[in-house]
Formats: sequence, structure tokens, C-alpha cells
Amino acid sequence: MSLGLPSHLARPANSRAIATAARWAGLVCLAAAVLNVTMSSFGSGNVTSWLTLVVLIPMVALLLLLARGRTVVLTVAYLLVGTVCTYFYVVALLTGTPSYRDTNLFVIALPVVAMTLVGGTGTGSLVGILWATLGFALAEAAVMLAAATAERAYVPDAVSLGAYLLLVGVLAFDGLTRGTRSRAQTALHRAVRDARLVDIRRELAAASTADLHDTVLSELASIASAQPGELDPRLARRIESDLRGLAVGVPGADDPSVHDGGGAGQPAGVPAPDPWYDSELHQAIEAARDEGLTVDVSGDRATFVLLDEEVRRAIGLAVRQCLVNVLRHSGSPVAEVALSAGGGSVSVMVVDSGSGFPAAGPAADRLGVRQSVQERIARVGGTVDIYSTPDIGTTVILTVPTGAERTGGGGPTA
Repeated sequence: MSLGLPSHLARPANSRAIATAARWAGLVCLAAAVLNVTMSSFGSGNVTSWLTLVVLIPMVALLLLLARGRTVVLTVAYLLVGTVCTYFYVVALLTGTPSYRDTNLFVIALPVVAMTLVGGTGTGSLVGILWATLGFALAEAAVMLAAATAERAYVPDAVSLGAYLLLVGVLAFDGLTRGTRSRAQTALHRAVRDARLVDIRRELAAASTADLHDTVLSELASIASAQPGELDPRLARRIESDLRGLAVGVPGADDPSVHDGGGAGQPAGVPAPDPWYDSELHQAIEAARDEGLTVDVSGDRATFVLLDEEVRRAIGLAVRQCLVNVLRHSGSPVAEVALSAGGGSVSVMVVDSGSGFPAAGPAADRLGVRQSVQERIARVGGTVDIYSTPDIGTTVILTVPTGAERTGGGGPTA
């Protein structure tokens, strides 16, 4: 099975799991052999039985080391020492127990199984099969030689042979089905990648739609509120710059004349301009002022300019939409933008004393509020709270985490 891992990780993980399980199963077999010999020793008091117990100790020690970390050198050492220990174990067992006439005994099969289940040190099925075959062959050769030494009949036992065939079958099945698992995993990972690409395209489309909505709505409001006749040159330049900015994703980035300052080409010795004047929030406030809205600004501007560029842009565009709503819907000639910071977040509050709207009314569900304000701030991990009462006014509070606290994925609260 793939364990839910990618193909390049599932193969070594499966091989290590099978090898580790096989080695611990071999350790259980050796423990069972030690327990059997120990019980026989207490019952008979035979010195040969104790000698049989002693020869198993090196095998147990090496297998414990092998279980902690598999290496080729350690595996080879275990097989060589195990072969010698198996030989003396079988000799001592057969000579110390006259009733044992042949080697077809479960107690003799235990160290043979432990030799077979060495599990290998590679990460491939073929390597594991080769190690298991080598361990089984050496163990059986030791048993055959021990039977000849003790003058007993050599009879292959079904237990050790069954353990060998079972391990080979598991390793062969793992190797034969690995290609099928790899193809299935490739398809799954491709599906995950495609789903992620769809999400990214959706996010980009939503951001582009919000930019288009903000820009078009703002420029239409500007044109509607302008005096009949030729447009004011400053307003015309700003509209042209915003329309060009839709192509590059940063409104106003192509025309530095719409900013109050700029760092490019700054003469030597002249201090750099305040970054506040290049921020999207300041541009939104100035655009609203150009359209006839009186905007009072208060609060901590220094903290705002330290935010990430993406967050500052999101706040600026969201506030721009809020001010457009004040111009179009509130009937108030004055709005206030207040900045504050604390508790790992920065808040920007837009307040007007206009007509307001019921919280459950259709105005709260307008595309401008939902997409250009709430969803935009949510994409940078912030929240939006809207408080509005008819004939009293509207307050919109945008809260975003600072760079150290930002985790993303927040959603709007109103």
C-alpha cells in the first residue's frame, strides 16, 4: 500500500516497514527458542541445555542491533554469526535430547526462521528476497551439518519453509504492485495539483474582478461628479493611469505624476519622501478629495507604512471602495479615516454621518461591500466589521494582522 505518501517516498517506506517487521518477528522466534531452552534447563538440570541457551545470545544481541539500524555490514555479520550459532544450537539440542530423531522440529525451526526473516538492508523487493534466500540457505546448511554431526536424520521442516515462502511472497507482491501504486499516486497528485491551480486561478480572477470593479466604479463616480465640459487635467491623468494599471495589476504604478512624491531619480542629499504619500491608502483618500469629499485623516500612519505591500494595497483599495460608497450613497460631504495599531494588528476605520442603511438590508450585500471590501481584506488574513444605522451613519472597521502576526485565511465578520 502507498500509506498516502508520494511514489518516491512510498517505495523506501514500504521496504523499511517490511524489513523492520521481519526482523522483529525473527527476534520473537529467538525469544521463543530461549524460553523453550530455559524451561527445559530448569526441568532437567542438563549442562548441555544451558550450553544451548548460551549459543543463542550472540544471535539475539546482533538482531537487536540490526533492529535499531540496518546496515549491510551488520546484516552480513548477523548471517555469519547466526549460521555458527544455529549449528551449535542444533547440535546441542539433538545431543542433549535423545528423543529427537530428526530435524523436523518446531524448536529447531525457530532460529532458521530468525535467519530467514533478516529482512535485508536494501529498499527494493528483489534485494529483500535475495537476503531472505541467503539467510534461509545458510540456516538450512547449518541444520544439515548439525544433523550429520549429531548423527540424526535431516528432514526439512514445514515451519521454516513456510516462513521463507511467506516472506518471499510478500516482497514479490510489493514489487509487482509498486508500478500500479505509482501510477495511481501520480494521478492523485496530478488531480491535487490541478485543483490547486483552479483555486489559484479563482483567487486571481476574484482579485482582478475586484480591481476592475473598484476602478470602473470610482472613475464613473468621478466623471459623474465633475463639472460639464473638459475633464480636469489632474482627473484625466488619474483615470488614464488607473486604466493602464488594470493591465499590470497595480493601479497608478505606471504614472508617477498621480503620486505626491516618488523615490525614483531622487537627487543626492534630498531626503526620501514619506512612504505614506506613495501608499494606496493615501491615493484613495486623495482621489476621494478630488471628487469633492472632505476626508479627515487621523491616527498612527507610521505603523501602517510598515505593513506588507500586499496588505497595504488591500487596505487602500478597500478604503477607496468605502469612500466611493460614501460619495454615492451616504449623502454626507465629510468622511473620516482613522488609523490605529495594537495587539499585533492594524485597524483602519472609515466613518461617515450620512444616511446609513439597515445591517440586514440590500446595501450590505452590494458587490462593492462584499467583494471589494470584505473578500479583499479576507484574502490578506484580515476582518471587516460594518456598523450602520439609518440617518445616523456608517462605520467600517478594517483590521489586518501585522507582519509578525499574519497567518492568512481570515474571513469577514460582517
